[in-house]
Amino acid sequence: MKKIFICLAVLTAASCSYYMKGDYTLGKRNTFNDFFYTYNIRYYDNGALMGEQKEIETVSDYDVGVERHAVPGGIVVSSETFEKSVHTDELVRPTKKGALVSYTVPVEFTDEKVYRIIGEADVDGKIYRLVEPNRLKDIVLLDDYGNIYPRVGRIYNDRLALLRTDFRLEPEDLKFQNERTGIAGDDDMMARFELRYDGLENYQMVFKYKTVVNNNGVLTEENKTLRFPMYDKKVSVGTMQIEVLNVDEAGIDYKVLSI
Repeated sequence: MKKIFICLAVLTAASCSYYMKGDYTLGKRNTFNDFFYTYNIRYYDNGALMGEQKEIETVSDYDVGVERHAVPGGIVVSSETFEKSVHTDELVRPTKKGALVSYTVPVEFTDEKVYRIIGEADVDGKIYRLVEPNRLKDIVLLDDYGNIYPRVGRIYNDRLALLRTDFRLEPEDLKFQNERTGIAGDDDMMARFELRYDGLENYQMVFKYKTVVNNNGVLTEENKTLRFPMYDKKVSVGTMQIEVLNVDEAGIDYKVLSI
Protein backbone atom coordinates (compact mmCIF):
# COMPACT_ATOMS: atom_id res chain seq x y z
CA MET A 1 0.00 0.00 0.00
CA LYS A 2 2.83 2.35 0.80
CA LYS A 3 4.37 1.79 -2.63
CA ILE A 4 1.07 2.51 -4.35
CA PHE A 5 0.69 5.70 -2.34
CA ILE A 6 4.17 6.83 -3.38
CA CYS A 7 3.38 6.15 -7.06
CA LEU A 8 0.18 8.15 -6.85
CA ALA A 9 2.05 11.03 -5.25
CA VAL A 10 4.61 11.04 -8.08
CA LEU A 11 1.88 11.05 -10.74
CA THR A 12 0.09 13.87 -8.97
CA ALA A 13 3.27 15.94 -8.86
CA ALA A 14 3.90 15.30 -12.56
CA SER A 15 0.35 16.29 -13.40
CA CYS A 16 0.75 19.50 -11.42
CA SER A 17 3.96 20.33 -13.24
CA TYR A 18 2.14 20.06 -16.60
CA TYR A 19 -0.74 22.15 -15.31
CA MET A 20 1.65 24.81 -14.06
CA LYS A 21 3.34 24.90 -17.45
CA GLY A 22 -0.01 25.29 -19.15
CA ASP A 23 -1.19 27.75 -16.55
CA TYR A 24 1.86 29.91 -17.13
CA THR A 25 1.40 29.80 -20.87
CA LEU A 26 -2.37 30.09 -21.11
CA GLY A 27 -3.52 31.98 -18.09
CA LYS A 28 -5.72 30.77 -15.27
CA ARG A 29 -8.79 29.99 -17.33
CA ASN A 30 -7.24 27.19 -19.42
CA THR A 31 -4.83 24.28 -19.13
CA PHE A 32 -2.09 22.92 -21.29
CA ASN A 33 -4.49 20.32 -22.65
CA ASP A 34 -6.48 23.05 -24.37
CA PHE A 35 -3.78 23.04 -27.04
CA PHE A 36 -4.18 20.27 -29.57
CA TYR A 37 -1.71 21.39 -32.25
CA THR A 38 0.65 24.26 -33.04
CA TYR A 39 1.31 26.07 -36.29
CA ASN A 40 4.31 27.94 -37.60
CA ILE A 41 3.99 31.74 -37.49
CA ARG A 42 5.36 33.87 -40.28
CA TYR A 43 5.99 37.09 -38.41
CA TYR A 44 5.80 40.49 -40.06
CA ASP A 45 9.24 41.79 -39.16
CA ASN A 46 10.43 45.38 -39.75
CA GLY A 47 8.14 45.84 -42.70
CA ALA A 48 9.60 42.90 -44.60
CA LEU A 49 6.17 41.39 -45.19
CA MET A 50 4.14 44.56 -45.04
CA GLY A 51 2.04 45.14 -48.11
CA GLU A 52 3.56 47.21 -50.89
CA GLN A 53 1.53 48.09 -53.94
CA LYS A 54 2.17 50.18 -56.99
CA GLU A 55 -0.49 52.74 -57.74
CA ILE A 56 -0.85 54.90 -60.82
CA GLU A 57 -2.06 58.46 -60.26
CA THR A 58 -2.84 61.01 -62.95
CA VAL A 59 -3.12 64.72 -62.16
CA SER A 60 -4.68 66.74 -64.97
CA ASP A 61 -5.63 70.34 -65.63
CA TYR A 62 -8.48 70.18 -68.12
CA ASP A 63 -12.20 69.46 -68.28
CA VAL A 64 -13.62 67.78 -71.36
CA GLY A 65 -16.49 69.77 -72.86
CA VAL A 66 -16.13 72.71 -70.48
CA GLU A 67 -15.45 76.20 -71.84
CA ARG A 68 -12.21 77.67 -70.58
CA HIS A 69 -9.99 80.69 -71.20
CA ALA A 70 -6.20 80.91 -71.42
CA VAL A 71 -4.11 84.05 -71.65
CA PRO A 72 -0.91 84.14 -73.73
CA GLY A 73 1.60 81.92 -71.92
CA GLY A 74 -1.18 80.14 -70.02
CA ILE A 75 -1.82 76.41 -69.86
CA VAL A 76 -4.50 75.02 -72.16
CA VAL A 77 -4.10 71.35 -71.22
CA SER A 78 -1.69 69.58 -68.88
CA SER A 79 -1.46 66.11 -67.38
CA GLU A 80 1.06 64.19 -65.28
CA THR A 81 1.06 60.48 -64.55
CA PHE A 82 2.93 59.12 -61.51
CA GLU A 83 3.67 55.68 -60.17
CA LYS A 84 3.54 55.52 -56.36
CA SER A 85 4.72 52.89 -53.94
CA VAL A 86 2.02 52.69 -51.29
CA HIS A 87 2.81 50.77 -48.11
CA THR A 88 0.32 49.40 -45.66
CA ASP A 89 0.92 49.13 -41.94
CA GLU A 90 -1.12 45.93 -41.70
CA LEU A 91 -3.73 47.54 -39.51
CA VAL A 92 -7.34 46.35 -39.27
CA ARG A 93 -10.50 47.73 -37.71
CA PRO A 94 -13.71 45.87 -36.77
CA THR A 95 -16.79 46.84 -38.73
CA LYS A 96 -18.69 47.16 -35.43
CA LYS A 97 -18.41 46.39 -31.73
CA GLY A 98 -18.65 42.75 -30.77
CA ALA A 99 -16.93 39.72 -29.30
CA LEU A 100 -15.98 36.08 -29.59
CA VAL A 101 -17.82 34.46 -26.70
CA SER A 102 -17.72 31.06 -25.03
CA TYR A 103 -17.94 29.74 -21.47
CA THR A 104 -14.62 31.54 -20.81
CA VAL A 105 -13.76 35.24 -20.84
CA PRO A 106 -14.98 36.80 -24.14
CA VAL A 107 -12.55 38.28 -26.65
CA GLU A 108 -13.98 41.75 -27.25
CA PHE A 109 -13.53 44.17 -30.16
CA THR A 110 -14.38 47.81 -30.65
CA ASP A 111 -14.68 49.72 -33.90
CA GLU A 112 -13.16 52.74 -32.17
CA LYS A 113 -9.74 51.07 -32.24
CA VAL A 114 -7.37 49.74 -34.87
CA TYR A 115 -5.54 46.45 -34.35
CA ARG A 116 -2.15 45.49 -35.69
CA ILE A 117 -1.46 42.28 -37.59
CA ILE A 118 1.67 40.59 -36.22
CA GLY A 119 2.02 37.84 -38.81
CA GLU A 120 0.28 34.97 -40.52
CA ALA A 121 -0.09 31.22 -40.18
CA ASP A 122 -1.18 28.35 -42.39
CA VAL A 123 -4.01 26.55 -40.62
CA ASP A 124 -5.17 23.44 -42.44
CA GLY A 125 -4.07 24.77 -45.82
CA LYS A 126 -5.51 28.26 -45.42
CA ILE A 127 -3.57 31.42 -44.57
CA TYR A 128 -4.85 33.45 -41.62
CA ARG A 129 -3.59 36.80 -40.41
CA LEU A 130 -2.95 37.05 -36.69
CA VAL A 131 -4.24 40.04 -34.74
CA GLU A 132 -1.88 41.21 -32.01
CA PRO A 133 -2.58 39.54 -28.64
CA ASN A 134 -4.96 41.31 -26.28
CA ARG A 135 -4.31 41.81 -22.57
CA LEU A 136 -5.14 38.14 -21.92
CA LYS A 137 -2.73 37.08 -24.71
CA ASP A 138 -5.59 35.92 -26.94
CA ILE A 139 -4.91 35.93 -30.70
CA VAL A 140 -7.70 36.29 -33.24
CA LEU A 141 -7.33 34.83 -36.73
CA LEU A 142 -8.61 36.57 -39.88
CA ASP A 143 -8.91 35.27 -43.42
CA ASP A 144 -8.25 37.40 -46.51
CA TYR A 145 -11.78 38.79 -46.38
CA GLY A 146 -11.64 39.82 -42.71
CA ASN A 147 -13.78 36.92 -41.54
CA ILE A 148 -12.98 35.73 -38.00
CA TYR A 149 -11.91 32.16 -37.29
CA PRO A 150 -14.20 30.65 -34.60
CA ARG A 151 -11.34 29.65 -32.31
CA VAL A 152 -8.79 31.64 -30.38
CA GLY A 153 -5.05 31.16 -30.39
CA ARG A 154 -2.07 31.74 -28.14
CA ILE A 155 1.64 31.96 -28.86
CA TYR A 156 3.40 28.94 -27.41
CA ASN A 157 7.16 28.54 -27.96
CA ASP A 158 6.91 31.09 -30.79
CA ARG A 159 4.22 29.04 -32.54
CA LEU A 160 0.48 29.48 -32.88
CA ALA A 161 -1.58 27.14 -30.72
CA LEU A 162 -5.36 27.01 -31.05
CA LEU A 163 -7.59 26.45 -28.05
CA ARG A 164 -10.00 23.55 -28.31
CA THR A 165 -12.80 25.76 -27.08
CA ASP A 166 -15.24 26.86 -29.79
CA PHE A 167 -16.17 30.53 -29.76
CA ARG A 168 -19.33 32.13 -31.10
CA LEU A 169 -19.18 35.46 -32.90
CA GLU A 170 -21.58 38.16 -31.71
CA PRO A 171 -22.92 39.77 -33.81
CA GLU A 172 -22.56 37.17 -36.54
CA ASP A 173 -21.81 39.69 -39.31
CA LEU A 174 -18.87 41.27 -37.49
CA LYS A 175 -15.74 41.38 -39.64
CA PHE A 176 -12.43 43.20 -39.80
CA GLN A 177 -11.46 45.52 -42.62
CA ASN A 178 -8.04 46.81 -43.65
CA GLU A 179 -7.06 50.17 -42.23
CA ARG A 180 -4.49 51.37 -44.73
CA THR A 181 -2.34 54.28 -43.70
CA GLY A 182 -1.37 55.14 -47.26
CA ILE A 183 2.25 56.00 -46.55
CA ALA A 184 3.52 56.84 -50.01
CA GLY A 185 7.07 56.42 -51.12
CA ASP A 186 8.81 58.58 -53.68
CA ASP A 187 6.68 59.30 -56.70
CA ASP A 188 8.11 58.30 -60.07
CA MET A 189 6.82 60.40 -62.93
CA MET A 190 5.92 58.13 -65.84
CA ALA A 191 4.70 60.71 -68.35
CA ARG A 192 3.76 64.34 -68.66
CA PHE A 193 2.41 66.61 -71.38
CA GLU A 194 1.61 70.30 -71.40
CA LEU A 195 0.05 72.54 -74.05
CA ARG A 196 0.33 76.29 -73.62
CA TYR A 197 -1.20 79.05 -75.70
CA ASP A 198 1.59 81.42 -76.77
CA GLY A 199 -0.46 84.12 -78.44
CA LEU A 200 -1.08 85.33 -82.01
CA GLU A 201 1.66 85.78 -84.56
CA ASN A 202 1.09 86.64 -88.25
CA TYR A 203 -2.58 85.64 -87.96
CA GLN A 204 -1.64 82.30 -86.52
CA MET A 205 -2.35 80.75 -83.15
CA VAL A 206 0.92 79.69 -81.58
CA PHE A 207 1.09 76.85 -79.05
CA LYS A 208 4.00 75.40 -77.08
CA TYR A 209 3.75 71.64 -76.62
CA LYS A 210 6.02 69.82 -74.15
CA THR A 211 6.10 66.09 -73.45
CA VAL A 212 8.14 64.20 -70.88
CA VAL A 213 8.47 60.40 -71.04
CA ASN A 214 10.14 58.07 -68.54
CA ASN A 215 12.29 55.53 -70.37
CA ASN A 216 13.59 53.02 -67.82
CA GLY A 217 14.13 55.72 -65.23
CA VAL A 218 15.50 58.30 -67.66
CA LEU A 219 13.25 61.31 -68.32
CA THR A 220 13.19 62.38 -71.95
CA GLU A 221 11.77 65.82 -72.72
CA GLU A 222 10.59 67.07 -76.11
CA ASN A 223 9.44 70.60 -76.95
CA LYS A 224 7.53 71.68 -80.06
CA THR A 225 6.11 74.94 -81.35
CA LEU A 226 2.80 74.46 -83.17
CA ARG A 227 1.04 77.00 -85.40
CA PHE A 228 -2.54 77.03 -86.67
CA PRO A 229 -4.50 79.62 -88.66
CA MET A 230 -6.32 81.89 -86.22
CA TYR A 231 -9.64 81.18 -87.96
CA ASP A 232 -9.46 77.43 -87.45
CA LYS A 233 -12.29 76.17 -85.29
CA LYS A 234 -10.57 72.97 -84.27
CA VAL A 235 -7.00 72.21 -83.29
CA SER A 236 -5.50 68.73 -83.15
CA VAL A 237 -2.36 68.03 -81.13
CA GLY A 238 -1.51 64.34 -81.05
CA THR A 239 -4.70 62.65 -79.87
CA MET A 240 -6.06 65.88 -78.38
CA GLN A 241 -8.97 67.64 -80.04
CA ILE A 242 -9.61 71.27 -79.06
CA GLU A 243 -12.48 73.45 -80.22
CA VAL A 244 -11.57 77.13 -80.60
CA LEU A 245 -14.48 79.37 -79.59
CA ASN A 246 -12.73 82.72 -79.81
CA VAL A 247 -9.17 83.95 -80.11
CA ASP A 248 -7.59 87.41 -79.98
CA GLU A 249 -4.62 89.23 -78.53
CA ALA A 250 -6.07 88.84 -75.01
CA GLY A 251 -6.25 85.09 -75.13
CA ILE A 252 -8.19 82.06 -76.31
CA ASP A 253 -11.58 80.65 -75.39
CA TYR A 254 -11.78 76.92 -76.03
CA LYS A 255 -13.20 73.52 -75.15
CA VAL A 256 -11.27 70.28 -74.83
CA LEU A 257 -13.21 67.74 -76.90
CA SER A 258 -11.02 64.70 -76.31
CA ILE A 259 -7.60 63.69 -75.02
